[in-house]
Amino acid sequence: MKRIILAGALAVVATLTAAQTAQAKGYIETIRVCGPSGCATADAPRSAMGRFGMDLLTDAGLPAESPPLLPYYRLEIVPRYEMPSETFYIPGANVICADGGCTRVRKGLSAALSAAGASVDAFIPHIRSVTVNDKPRAHTGAYAVLFNEQPAAAPSNTVWNSRTYPIAVRFTRLTPWSLGGVSWMAYYPRYKILTRDGAWFHVGQSVDRLVLGRRVTTDGGGRGWPVAALAVVAVAAAAGAGRRLRRPRAA
Repeated sequence: MKRIILAGALAVVATLTAAQTAQAKGYIETIRVCGPSGCATADAPRSAMGRFGMDLLTDAGLPAESPPLLPYYRLEIVPRYEMPSETFYIPGANVICADGGCTRVRKGLSAALSAAGASVDAFIPHIRSVTVNDKPRAHTGAYAVLFNEQPAAAPSNTVWNSRTYPIAVRFTRLTPWSLGGVSWMAYYPRYKILTRDGAWFHVGQSVDRLVLGRRVTTDGGGRGWPVAALAVVAVAAAAGAGRRLRRPRAA
């Protein structure tokens, strides 16, 4: 029995020692920044790559909001160990996104990733399809604005009792915004608020009309005259004024 306990204790010590050694050396040896034209190796200090690895493994990095749709790169990490299967770098927002969310790129790594990305073409996000209430929508590019809304505080619980519009946005390939193949959202028009990936966002009048499938009018409320009618009235008024100016005076 004592031998079994001793053997177990030695195994635990060996495991902890190996983990500490791996942490001391850094979990990452190489980071490659990849785009559609190929990959480039980031010339980053080993200490910076080690901190990056710990950020991914322990959520120790500085959290960042999901950025708007911007050019991005896929990161290849060697050795991978237990790193996320898909990791992306968005230089325009200086963030790295994986299935656990997005974090800001640490100072020691930012310059190296930026330099590697400069020699490789970036992926450009393209929306393939959009459905609202399970109904397909045309002009899919217009829905990119859904990824560029201002963050909002969580609403009251009454939001769950209001009308909701489920939205599914699919891209032409895997992206930081669709790690599961699709970006799922829900819109609550009563509160003009959108939820995505557990976060809440304010929505303006134009986005409200986009999601609800309503035509945008000049006054935003649909009660004003059409632009064409206003133009006709303006032209007619100008013509009448011109005729009055040219009318000869009575003798």
